[in-house]
Amino acid sequence: MKLATAVRSLARYGLFLILTLILVFIIGFVLIFQNVHRYYSQTYLKSEKQLLNSTIENALNQKQQANVVVRTLDRNLVDLQTGADLSGVLAYKELPWLMPDFKGLFVSGNSAKFLLQRQDDLLLVEIPQSLFSSFLTSELAYVLLVTNQGEVVLSTQPEMAGMNVKSKSRFAKLNGTFGYLYFENLPIENARAAVFIPIQSYFVVLSPYLIISFAALVGVIIWMIFFSRFQTRLVGATATIVENINKSTMQIEKNREVNYIPVKTNIDDLNELQESIVKLLEIEKASQVEMHAMMNSLQDTVNELEEMQRVLQERNTQIISTLAEAIEIKDTGTFGHSGRVVNLALDLAKELGVSDPADLEAIKFGALLHDVGKIGIPEHILNKPGRLTFEEFEIMKKHPIFGEKIIKNISGWDLVADIVRHHHENIDGSGYPDGLAGDQISVRAQIVSIVDVFTALIEERPYRPPLSVDEALKIIETEMVGVKFHPDLYKAFLNVVKRRLSELKL
Repeated sequence: MKLATAVRSLARYGLFLILTLILVFIIGFVLIFQNVHRYYSQTYLKSEKQLLNSTIENALNQKQQANVVVRTLDRNLVDLQTGADLSGVLAYKELPWLMPDFKGLFVSGNSAKFLLQRQDDLLLVEIPQSLFSSFLTSELAYVLLVTNQGEVVLSTQPEMAGMNVKSKSRFAKLNGTFGYLYFENLPIENARAAVFIPIQSYFVVLSPYLIISFAALVGVIIWMIFFSRFQTRLVGATATIVENINKSTMQIEKNREVNYIPVKTNIDDLNELQESIVKLLEIEKASQVEMHAMMNSLQDTVNELEEMQRVLQERNTQIISTLAEAIEIKDTGTFGHSGRVVNLALDLAKELGVSDPADLEAIKFGALLHDVGKIGIPEHILNKPGRLTFEEFEIMKKHPIFGEKIIKNISGWDLVADIVRHHHENIDGSGYPDGLAGDQISVRAQIVSIVDVFTALIEERPYRPPLSVDEALKIIETEMVGVKFHPDLYKAFLNVVKRRLSELKL
């Protein structure tokens, strides 16, 4: 590939990077915007409902609450304490009921008045604006209590009391501010909780993300500008140098004496390259024999590098072939499982005194690829949310054999293949696929086996929630030690878990 073509390709990659950053920014902005909206809506509505529920519950249980007025009325809305007839100012259809009038009755200013039934009497509970504002103070959102007709009874912004808002969730303009209005029904007739989140609140929360994203985009654009300028100089200078070298080469082919004249450029590396060419030509003039010896030595080095590259490419081809097979089928319920198994398995190996580099490497890759054979298990079995049938489990038991077959494609990984095939064997001989027992199972396979079982227990699965660390250890100790695992192996594993307890809380 020519330098100009390579540089243009890099420029296209840079443009693709910019477009990718813009796309990621848009997707991230939408996701964060939705999460911010969901968080504030649910948080403030939950707080509002807690305030109303606790106030009503205290009133029904005859518990005094500061700033809240509770009056006992008969069915005709006559105050039993004072004998005052309140039927002219109060009315209701169902119980409990929110009064549509937001003006205070027994408290000054605005208030929310609820009629509740307690035995044969009615309770008039009046919550003042001051209590509502102090309990639900918020700088990022307005919390509202409204009637079914949309009349605002109480609000964290007192001046909004008496305003009328529609009952559907939508973008709206309230109190001169544009934002999102969200409603939720309450277990009280004629009452709805609402949250109004001003649009500027979203940008307050999202401002760090916007700043970082903009800075990243500007940085890439600036880099592209400097790169474009550099590529122009580089391509021009290189073309001139190549032309000069070609002329000198033609003179060499005609057995003429060559005097290479360097071309001055703005790129120091190219100037140094030309100086090296001049020195090389001087050496060539001084000694053709020495030049041939150097060329022979250089050719030997190139041959060695080509051989090394061939070996590496062969190994990479094997690995890539294996991974290509593994990508075809995925176990969606075990994301991150193998990584956790690797870390715990290496710690357990060190706890047991395993120090041979070959064994440690086998444990590392065996733990990472122990379930690679699941790519051969049908997804409807692999991700089934319930218990497997006998026939399905017999199919699942084949995954160690599939895994060994895949791993054996990689030369020098016999120990890894042993772990992959035998990580489901039990010391009492009840495991699979070969029914090995006791010392027939390698320490490497036993290490990966106990870590695999423990990690699976504390992880979520389609058919059950994750267990705690203590619950998982209890199951292993009571049901598996002496059957699946050797007691000494379990003791060593217990020491590892205690050291890493804080990291194991998923």
